[in-house]
Amino acid sequence: MQALMEQSYKNISFLFVGVFIVIFAGFYKTYFGLFPTFDKVTTTQHIHSALFMMWFVMLIVQPMLIRIRNYKWHRILGKFSYFLVPTLVASIFYIAKGFYQKMILTLPVEDVLPMLFVPFYQIIDFVALYLLAIFYKKFAPYHMRYMIATSLAIVGAAVRRIFTKLIGMGGPDAFLYTFILTDVVLIALIMYDIRYKKDWKPYFIALIIISLSQISYYLIPNTSFWQNVVECLLIHFFKKNQNL
Repeated sequence: MQALMEQSYKNISFLFVGVFIVIFAGFYKTYFGLFPTFDKVTTTQHIHSALFMMWFVMLIVQPMLIRIRNYKWHRILGKFSYFLVPTLVASIFYIAKGFYQKMILTLPVEDVLPMLFVPFYQIIDFVALYLLAIFYKKFAPYHMRYMIATSLAIVGAAVRRIFTKLIGMGGPDAFLYTFILTDVVLIALIMYDIRYKKDWKPYFIALIIISLSQISYYLIPNTSFWQNVVECLLIHFFKKNQNL
């Protein structure tokens, strides 16, 4: 069997632990810090958080299983992701629904629709990188790097909250610095692989995918195109069952 763990990535689980710590810090005030009462936290938010924690537990455990050569459970957890990822994506969609239903009570619809672009570009980035990881599941160097990139595709939401809620930065600046930080991490990973003559191309492709979403954030949300897309595909879903 092909060796699945490169020596230079043998401690990659610590990276995923670090990313989870960032997520914990970013959502501390709005979720984790509300334990045990969780006042005003909805069932949808609990499910969404549980699914994300399951995802990061899987990311942390999978490299460990490879290190101890437990390939059987590595494959079992990999197949479990076929269920976990669609459920996780659906939870993001329902979180966006709850956000829409809350915001529409106080803001005009033309102000709310641009805000919905953020969860949808995150979904696209995450799914695209996950599908690439699955496509290359039999080629470990690419598979591992695309799985690493999935964590960078979704950690931005937590980083923005650290900037806004813990540092006090304004929203536009928080987005900008989150984008810069994400790109810097990917570039650092590319340079690391180039330095040690490893397969850096997955990180470069991930950088392109994520950068396109970052550029789109500044160009698309306020366009008539986005307004029409949301109205055609999403508004009916958001308006149904307003009491859920």
